[in-house]
Amino acid sequence: MSITRTDATVSPNAPPPPSRRPVSHGTRPWYDPPQNPVWCLCFKALCMIAVSKPSVEHWDDLIRDQKKEEWVEHKKMVIDRLGNMNVTAGLVLTTSAVFISTQPPFQPLMPYASGSYILQVSSFVAALISLMTGTSVLIIYDTCYGNSDMKRILNSLKRSRLRLVCCLILMAYPSLALAVSTLALLTAVFIAGFTSDKLFVKILTAVTYLTLALLGVLAVYVFSAPWIECVLLHIAYQT
Repeated sequence: MSITRTDATVSPNAPPPPSRRPVSHGTRPWYDPPQNPVWCLCFKALCMIAVSKPSVEHWDDLIRDQKKEEWVEHKKMVIDRLGNMNVTAGLVLTTSAVFISTQPPFQPLMPYASGSYILQVSSFVAALISLMTGTSVLIIYDTCYGNSDMKRILNSLKRSRLRLVCCLILMAYPSLALAVSTLALLTAVFIAGFTSDKLFVKILTAVTYLTLALLGVLAVYVFSAPWIECVLLHIAYQT
C-alpha cells in the first residue's frame, strides 16, 4: 500500500525549502534586472551579449559553490563563443585590410576605393579592437573563472550594481565592436555597389540589401517575444 504524502503530514518543525530569493524586508537579489521596463530590457540584452544568458544568476551559483556542472558547461560555451567570435573578427579584419590596401581591378564595376573608404577604415579599426579585447576577455575568463580570484571579483560585483554593469560592458564590448565592424564593412560594400556604373551590379546590391533587411525583420520578430513579455510583466507588476 502506497502512502501519499500531503502537506498535513509534514512536520511543522521541518525547515523550509531553500530559496535563493530573499523575501524579507522587500529585498531583491543582487542579480535581478532593474524594475524599469526599459532598463530591464537593456540589462537583459547586455547580459545576453556578455554571458549568453538573460541574467547573471549563474554567478550566484559560482559564489555559493552550487551547480558546479552547470556553470562549468556554461564556461565552456562562453569560451567557445569567444573563440568563434575572434575567428570571425580576424576574417573581417583581413577582408577590410584587403579592401583598404588594394585598388579595384575594374573601377567602374565596383569603385570601393572612393566614397566608402572611410567606412572600410572604420571596419578595420573596429575589427582590430574586437580581436584585441576578445582575446583579452577569453584569456581572463578562462584562467580566472571558478577560482578564488573570480569569486572575490563576483563578491565585489554583488556589492555594487555599477561595477556589475561595467563588467558586463567589458565582456560585451568585443561582440559590439565586431557588430560595428561588420555593419561598417557591409555599408561600404553597399555604397560601392550602388555607385557602380553597371546596372546588374546595382540590381545585385539591391537584392542583397533587401534580403538582409528581411532576415533582420524576421530575427526581430522571432526573438523579440521574450523582451516584449518582460516589459508587459513589469508593467503589470507595477500597476
